[in-house]
Amino acid sequence: MEGGNKQTRIFLWSWPRSISTAVEKCLSFIDGVQTWHEPYTVAQLKDFITGAENEAEDSPGAAMIKQYLQTMLSIGQQTNEFSDGKFMPISFFDYPFVKSSLEEEEPGKKYILIKDMAAAVHDHYDALPDVPTRHTFIIRHPYRFLLSQRRNFLRMLQYQGDPKEFDLFQASPVLMEKYYQIDAMYLLWKHVKETGKDPNPLIFDAEDIMNYPDKILPKYLSGLGIPFDEKYLTWDASEEIIKTWKGALEQVIMGKHGGVFDKAFKSSCFLPNTHSTPQREDLTPDLLRVVDNLMAGYEEMYENRIKPE
Repeated sequence: MEGGNKQTRIFLWSWPRSISTAVEKCLSFIDGVQTWHEPYTVAQLKDFITGAENEAEDSPGAAMIKQYLQTMLSIGQQTNEFSDGKFMPISFFDYPFVKSSLEEEEPGKKYILIKDMAAAVHDHYDALPDVPTRHTFIIRHPYRFLLSQRRNFLRMLQYQGDPKEFDLFQASPVLMEKYYQIDAMYLLWKHVKETGKDPNPLIFDAEDIMNYPDKILPKYLSGLGIPFDEKYLTWDASEEIIKTWKGALEQVIMGKHGGVFDKAFKSSCFLPNTHSTPQREDLTPDLLRVVDNLMAGYEEMYENRIKPE
């Protein structure tokens, strides 16, 4: 299938809690874009669910995932704000479906934007589309995104115990500690470069685009061959553009109502982040298990990022 497809496919890879959904919404207003929202993450979730169904009924991990699935499916069966959009049932999604879907043409579109989590494709590089693609990465200091992720799960799970004793990876039915231990984002960056899938993948930092959007966004789009327009620095705060996205309906609804996507869905511009970088002593034992495995990759990618100056 190589060579016959003229539409530009652009991956935006991230870790959770790195403002990637706000960037995704911003980029969705570029003329001629079709956006896919986290299709590999949904395929990975389906794998977790299949694994849970094969585990013993009394397995805590399996029970958590089954409860998560039941909640997700019940939400998806109800009429909701995205029912009349392009989202599809989660039952469609597995890795072969995602690959073949992303290889298809999008009539009337110039660009296909796929925003996803790097960890979701780590064990499935063969599921990346066999058509020319650009790979881009939004990075964030591990202290920042890990602490944000932990706070988010404390809130979503309505944890009532001592917050210091909360273990992010044991408490979440879908987070896999192993992807943090190996730094799936860094490995994907190296993979696309070394295999020639994208010899020059673009990187930008979350804090940079929040604080200097007028400098980062033009450079990012220029690197992709997309003309920049000042209008891209602000966008409609409504959720109408979300209805044009493709992805799994149940996942996007649960993410919004669970507080994962709601702020980004309502965004209309990038707001400066004036908070200083957390310190190591701010990290809890669960985060300390993984953070050192993430720092070297982050620092190397940070040096290779698009810079504001």
